[in-house]
Amino acid sequence: MKQFTFVIRILLFLVLLFVISCNEDSVGPEYTSYDWPVSSPEEQEMDSQLLSQAFTAANNIGYVDCILIIRNGYIVGERYFNNYNKNTAHNVKSVSKSFLSALAGIALRDEHLNSLNSKMLDFFPEYIHRSIDPRKHDITIRHLLMMRMGIDHERNNYEQIYNTPNWLKTTIELPLLYDPGIKFSYNTFQTHLLSAIMTMVSNQSTLEFAREKLLHPINIDVAEWQQCPQGYYFGGNNMYFTPRNMARLGYLYMHDGLLEGNQIVPANWVQASLTNYTNFSNSNWGNLHNVNYGYLWWLGEINTHDVFLAIGYGGQFVINFPELNLIVVTTAESNLDWDTADRHERYILKIVADYIEPAIQD
Repeated sequence: MKQFTFVIRILLFLVLLFVISCNEDSVGPEYTSYDWPVSSPEEQEMDSQLLSQAFTAANNIGYVDCILIIRNGYIVGERYFNNYNKNTAHNVKSVSKSFLSALAGIALRDEHLNSLNSKMLDFFPEYIHRSIDPRKHDITIRHLLMMRMGIDHERNNYEQIYNTPNWLKTTIELPLLYDPGIKFSYNTFQTHLLSAIMTMVSNQSTLEFAREKLLHPINIDVAEWQQCPQGYYFGGNNMYFTPRNMARLGYLYMHDGLLEGNQIVPANWVQASLTNYTNFSNSNWGNLHNVNYGYLWWLGEINTHDVFLAIGYGGQFVINFPELNLIVVTTAESNLDWDTADRHERYILKIVADYIEPAIQD
C-alpha cells in the first residue's frame, strides 16, 4: 500500500511538472528585462488609485497580458496577467515595425543606404521580368517606410503571402492597386522587403545589425525573431520582447535618439519618423484621435495630448506622451481574427484614456 501511494505521488508530481512546462511554453520565452528604476506613482505626480482601476479593468477583460507605466524614466505601475511576468518575452507583432524604422535611420546614417529614394527593385534584380508592371521600377525605400508601395492591404492577402515559399518574390509580384507613393495601404510584407534590403547593404543579418547598432546600445535584446523561407528576419513582425524592453524604444525616441550621451538613432531621423505623411481627415480610432502615420510609427492624440505609438496586432502597444513624459506599454493575446483584434485594441486604448492619462496630477 505504501509503495502504491508513493507511485501515485510520483505520477502526480510528473503531471504537475508537465502542466507547468505547458504554461511556460504558452506564454513565450523567459528573457532578461531592462532594469528600470521604480518609483511610487505619487512621487511622479500620478494617482495610484486610477492606476489600480486601470489594472483592474485589464484583469477583468482577460486578454491583456501586461500593462507597464513609466513616467519620468521610472516605473510607476506594472501588472502581469495570464502567467506572464517581467521576464517573459512576448510576440510584439507590428511593434517590430517601429524597431525596423530605427534600424533604417541608422543604416542611412552609416551610409549602408545611400538614399530613401533608392529604387526597391535595384536590390531584387532576380525578380525583374519582361512583363513586370513598369510602375514597380518607381517603388522606393521611402515608399516602403510609408506603406505606399501600392499593393493591397494585408487584410486581403496576408495569409496568401505568408503561406508561399518565397515572401519576397510573392510581394514583388503582387498587382499594384495604386501608383507607388500615392496611397497609404498597410501591408507588413512591404517592410519585409526593407529587412531583406538592410541585410544586403549591411552584409549582416538584420538581427546582427539590430543587436550591434540598436538593441545592445540601449541595453536590451530580442528573445526570438522569425525568419522567412529565404532566411531573412521578418521585417516588421514577430519579434519577441519583454514589455520593459519594448519601453526602451519609446524612451529612446522620447529623447530624440540620445541615451547616456550616445546618439544611437540620429535626431533628424527621429523627427522625420514622427512626421505626419498621411494627413488623414476625420481619422479617429476609438480613443485615438487624428490618427496618422510617419515612417513605421503611428501618430495621434489621446485626451488632447499628442502621442506617437508603436502598434501591434491584438493590443501590443508602446504609447508615448512626449509632453507628459509618459510611456504606456501593453501586451495582449494576438491569436485572433481581425475584428476581435480591432475590438481588443480599442478597449486597451480606452483603458489608457480613461484611467492612465487622467492619473497625471501636475
